Amino acid sequence: MLMNRPLLRPRSHLLPFAAVALSAAGLTAQSVHYEKYVLPNGLTVILHEDHKAPIVAVNSWFKVGAKDEPAGRSGFAHLFEHLMFMGTQRVPNGDFDTIMEAGGGENNASTTEDRTNYFSVGPSSLLPTLLWLDADRLEDLGRNIDQQKLDRQREVVRNEIRQQVENEPYGRAQRATFALLFPPGHPYRETVYGSHHDLEAATVDDVRDFFATFYVPNNLSLVVAGDFDAAATKARIAALFGDLPRGPEPTRRAVVPTALDRVVRQTQLDRVELPLVRFAWHAPAATQPGTAELDLLAEVLADGKDSRLYRRLVEQEGLAVSVHAYLDELMLGSLFEIDVYAAPGADLDRLEAVVDEELDRLRREPVAAAELERRNLGREVAMLARLQHLAGLADQLNRYQYLYGEPDSFANDLARYRSITPAALAAALQQFLPGDRRAILRVLPLDREALPTNRDVRPAELGANTFRAPMPDELRLQNGLRVLLWPRHDLPLVNVRLAITPPAPLADAQHQGLPALAADLLDEGAAGLDAAAFAQQLEGLGASLSAWADHDGAGASLFTPARHLAAAARRFADAVRRPNNRQADFDRVQKLRLGRLLQAEQDPGSTAARVAIRTLFGDGDPYGWPAGGTLEGVRTATLEQVVRVQRALFAPDHATLLVAGDLTAAQAKAALDAAFGDWEPAGAAIRTILAPLPPALPPAPLRVLLVDRPDAAQTVVHLLAPAPDYQDDGRLRRQALSSLLGGSFTSRLNQNLRERHGFTYGAYAGFQAGPRRSSFVAGASVETPVTGAALREFLAEFARLRAPTGGDITAAELAKAQATLRRGIAEDYTTLGGLLGSAATYMENGLPPQQIDHDLAALAGVTVAALNDHARADLDLDHGVLVLVGDARQIQEQLAGLDLPAPTVVPAKAAPR
Repeated sequence: MLMNRPLLRPRSHLLPFAAVALSAAGLTAQSVHYEKYVLPNGLTVILHEDHKAPIVAVNSWFKVGAKDEPAGRSGFAHLFEHLMFMGTQRVPNGDFDTIMEAGGGENNASTTEDRTNYFSVGPSSLLPTLLWLDADRLEDLGRNIDQQKLDRQREVVRNEIRQQVENEPYGRAQRATFALLFPPGHPYRETVYGSHHDLEAATVDDVRDFFATFYVPNNLSLVVAGDFDAAATKARIAALFGDLPRGPEPTRRAVVPTALDRVVRQTQLDRVELPLVRFAWHAPAATQPGTAELDLLAEVLADGKDSRLYRRLVEQEGLAVSVHAYLDELMLGSLFEIDVYAAPGADLDRLEAVVDEELDRLRREPVAAAELERRNLGREVAMLARLQHLAGLADQLNRYQYLYGEPDSFANDLARYRSITPAALAAALQQFLPGDRRAILRVLPLDREALPTNRDVRPAELGANTFRAPMPDELRLQNGLRVLLWPRHDLPLVNVRLAITPPAPLADAQHQGLPALAADLLDEGAAGLDAAAFAQQLEGLGASLSAWADHDGAGASLFTPARHLAAAARRFADAVRRPNNRQADFDRVQKLRLGRLLQAEQDPGSTAARVAIRTLFGDGDPYGWPAGGTLEGVRTATLEQVVRVQRALFAPDHATLLVAGDLTAAQAKAALDAAFGDWEPAGAAIRTILAPLPPALPPAPLRVLLVDRPDAAQTVVHLLAPAPDYQDDGRLRRQALSSLLGGSFTSRLNQNLRERHGFTYGAYAGFQAGPRRSSFVAGASVETPVTGAALREFLAEFARLRAPTGGDITAAELAKAQATLRRGIAEDYTTLGGLLGSAATYMENGLPPQQIDHDLAALAGVTVAALNDHARADLDLDHGVLVLVGDARQIQEQLAGLDLPAPTVVPAKAAPR
């Protein structure tokens, strides 16, 4: 699935899943309440009310994807998705995003082989505007496309291909896979991105014809979900969409029969550190018999530490660092794929043999019914978790409408999985995954005039609903351990988060990643159970856990069905308090982290970030090094060192338990007392793993560092500058500044570098505030031949804001930033994880969860004058570091005439002392 624009905030999309009985507002057993109707012009409308937060989501699915592109116009559906934001007569180019973001909304779009969807989220007061914007472009966009708009977005898409395919490790593998499996002329032969050649050949007439064919009401389903009045919304939809003319039913391309009669192979050389071996088979079309079995089979093979391929390839034989299996459900025929990322030096022939051995074993020895039950329980819990996300729920209603013609197909989808028996799973494996008819790919390292309508005037926004963040109840366990509880009874789920906030940075003088390794070991088995058995116990409860550590502390998280809280909390305590810490587990965890570090070293964005922090903060500062360690350091780490850190760090001394979900205070205390009530402090041991924070380096003039990647298609531009810490009074002012500069699609950097010039797929900026070291970061990945021109525009945007007489920020920009940030804060509190994550961030920075009220007030109090007066100081570029990663020869030729210091060429693993 391809996104139209880079995601500037995390976003959750629902994948195919099964539903379960839900005891939640607006939800009934295996059912989601909705209203569906069809306008006379064929437009399908689906409404779902949810008044939990003052948020609405609008989700549109058009039944057009890459499979519907004319011959010689590959990539056209995705290109058109971009063009849908290029403006109409009522909403000229650029105003679509400006209007939406000014009201606190955001939007995006995605394209697959089968459909294109457009989705927006915003305050409920913005709903009239969201609907008006969509109705306006559905009517008028095709007539307003011109050559300039086409050329601009074509270049953006080609930059996206360069960034996501040509300059991305393993980026070319998907195109090769489709070419191996689908013959010339098949609608799936080309990937969604298409080719540069076909994109360059697209004409304005092509665009207009494509719009007229597929962007018609009868090819669209529209979902509105969230906090709205149904009667008013139905009237508004009728007024805005009802008189749009119905179009002819689109003619679809003929499907060429396709099947493999042998094994087909291909080998690619790419700039990667670890070999990839991909196995791919044809599979039944989406939702057809066999797809549920194959989807479940993918989990059995490669999901979790107790999965067949993980145990053999990663744990037992050490041939791989990771393995993934998945069913890519497509309407004309799906694909089943297994991806194995090999360990350095692994025998790939042996790796292939092991995969085949495990597939043969599953054919002979069917999966136990208990394992299928565990897997289905995990699927149900995942569905519940995803239902928390309004945008995701809206998308799933549209997906079910597309697949089944019925938005409330949760029970139908679940039944596909519940009916699977071990014998049916084995039969699907035998039928659909033959060893003699498949593709194997290896990726190896490389050294009009319009009559008046209801859409002519933008509607007034509704009155804004006030957001009040929920405040926690405070409890104490029998050992004094503090617990903060947010009861929430809309879904039968509970999230428990252990937040550990020591008073000083964690020590890691040799960059061994000891705290991170200590966290990694927590889910490798506990209380005498090995990793697979421990994982099975969690799966049997429908629970999952994770753990982490960085410079400022550590944490762990448990996600569980509420009915299993007591048992899941005991397993959570086992992981945190009684990990096995066996040598074999440590060896595997260490090897996996080294594999991830190897992959990160090949990623140009990661390289730029490493060089920048080391240069800005210095070798002697813990924040100058990655929290996960370096390759050289992690290799020297020992189990003894890691256990010492783990026992001192994962202790109650500086810990708080944060809990949110479907439980009462009494239930929380009972479950957590049983699990953690006798947890004893580490005492003085914590001091042995803390590092004194050295004085910050004296401010140094702007430095430009160049990391050479010969023949790179893009240059990574990464700017890092010092910034005040989290508790500084100006934090919300700086957040507003970074939002308007580089935190949304209509931000200054993105509009300049992407929309006006087509230099990049996306640009960004933001403040990374912490308790002890903080920074401002901005950047983009730009096409190599325009590196100099992109840098000139990049610097010009900062010069506007940092003018000696003050910046040029407008009231409209501030209002947009404030609305965007307010909506983001409210959206964080719609999920259990988001709520606890927000509270943990405050605690890590020495602030109480009640700080949210102060922050909302501070955000409302930011003024244009304050932004402009402080912009120069807030953006301290004079003492920053600019890192460029790309083809050094081509970059250096383009730096002349820019007001920048002479660049210093540095290795990817180093920085100037």
